[in-house]
Amino acid sequence: MLLSIHGHFSGLHLPLFKKCAWNSLETHVSLLDVEPIGRDEFLERQRRLAAELERADVDAFIAEPSASTAYFANISSSYELSERPFLVILDRNGSASLLVPKFETGRIGGLDMVFEEKRIIEWREEESAYEVLVRRAGYRKVMLDEHARFMIASGLQERGVEVLPTSQAIQSLRAVKSERELDILRGINEFTVELVRSLQKCIRVGMSQEIIVEAASGLFTQAGVGLGFWSIVLFGEQAANPHGGGKGRILRDGEFVLVDIGTSLHSYGSDYTMRKTAAIRRMNINETCSVVDGAARDVIREKGYGEYFTHRLGHGLGLEMHEHPYLNGVNGEKLKMGEVVTNEPGIYVTSAQAEKLGKQTGFGVRIEDAVLVTENGGVVMTGSRAISPYEP
Repeated sequence: MLLSIHGHFSGLHLPLFKKCAWNSLETHVSLLDVEPIGRDEFLERQRRLAAELERADVDAFIAEPSASTAYFANISSSYELSERPFLVILDRNGSASLLVPKFETGRIGGLDMVFEEKRIIEWREEESAYEVLVRRAGYRKVMLDEHARFMIASGLQERGVEVLPTSQAIQSLRAVKSERELDILRGINEFTVELVRSLQKCIRVGMSQEIIVEAASGLFTQAGVGLGFWSIVLFGEQAANPHGGGKGRILRDGEFVLVDIGTSLHSYGSDYTMRKTAAIRRMNINETCSVVDGAARDVIREKGYGEYFTHRLGHGLGLEMHEHPYLNGVNGEKLKMGEVVTNEPGIYVTSAQAEKLGKQTGFGVRIEDAVLVTENGGVVMTGSRAISPYEP
């Protein structure tokens, strides 16, 4: 979100800054009162995955702990990976297996996993995990999660297993959101908007970027959703770098503030800056990602800033902050009903480029929101739209 700030810093240090913002934010915490994904939905996801594997004539889908395992079985990507493979395997018959180091069986067994039933395949330190898997399961052709490490693919291939990348059909299982997922995404994104609005009321000239980041983190934590927090806070010409610049910058009079922050609720993320409408209107089912990207790009180009829009328009949003589909100028993938994507056009002008445009200093503007794809165009997930930088 691009914010316009009024007032000067006068000793409003972090505790008082947080208190100031919390006074406005506290009444919106109820937006987070959304139930997590239930057992039945996890099992239905596994059934849909099995059906896609059957259609693709693939024996099994194999993943390390990641967003994919969080989606299919509630096994979080926070499980720390090591050189010892721990694999989650869902096969075309709907059966689940876990390939685990024998000495880790107890710890892994304590994870809050969701399966109808599962088979534990243990491997000892003196064995090859991949040989044990092939011997016990007999797989000949598998689909490997896109986030799995190269050593997993290599280990399987060396044992004669054909390894395929994740198909678009399986990627789409996660991309198209259920009603419960939409409720979660709506809740966390609406709350994030209210948090930014609360920050704006308390930001003053003379503050540092870091105090705003710390306050935002503390506010998310106070509301019970601090895990997964991330932030980009930029002042003035620093915002010409889309993902940030140096630290320690102090807000000066007359500067805009770019705040791009998010966190997660039940592992589903928020990603918020501010939004506009050209691309949102094109977010219909069966519209291609490249056409949506072009709709936003055309508007910026017509205003003379085309060369300064330097990144793709957006990306899918869910268990990962960046996931399929990706809205760029070459992606011919068609949007599907129920996908949630970000719409984040930006203009980034460095100080060196500013003179060419008749500006005194560099600047950066990014407008963003999460958008639900429907038959009638995109629907923003954050309620009311921003009116201007003065009324976000």
